[in-house]
Amino acid sequence: MAQQQITRTVTRFEDPGFVRMRMDGLPDAQVWWKNVSFDEETGQGSYLMKMAPGTHSNPHIHHGPEEFFVLDGDLTDNDGFQYRSGDFVSLAAGSSHYSRTEAGCLLVVTHRGQTEAIQENAL
Repeated sequence: MAQQQITRTVTRFEDPGFVRMRMDGLPDAQVWWKNVSFDEETGQGSYLMKMAPGTHSNPHIHHGPEEFFVLDGDLTDNDGFQYRSGDFVSLAAGSSHYSRTEAGCLLVVTHRGQTEAIQENAL
C-alpha cells in the first residue's frame, strides 16, 4: 500500500509566528499577520490578522476581490459601516477603504489580487 502524502496545513491564532504587518504610511501600526497561503507577488491567498485596540489600517484599493471573516472584536470602515464578530465580508475588486477597531479584532483575510496604498482623499 502506497504511503499517502499529507497535504493539510493548520494555523491557529494562538500559535507563535505573527509578525508586524507592513503598511505604507503606518510604520508603527499595531497590526500583525500570519501567512497561511498568501503570495505577496500575486496578492492572492489567505492570512490571519490581529489588530490591537485603537488601531487602523492604511487607505488602500483592492485590485482583486477581498473577503474577510471577523472572528472576534469590532471593525469599522471609513464610511462608518460597522462589522462585528461572525460577519463574513466580501469586497469587490476596485473597492477602496481603511478600517479601524476600538476594542481590537481577529480576522481571517483572503485576497484575490494586489492592494495598493492610496491617499485618504482618494476614497
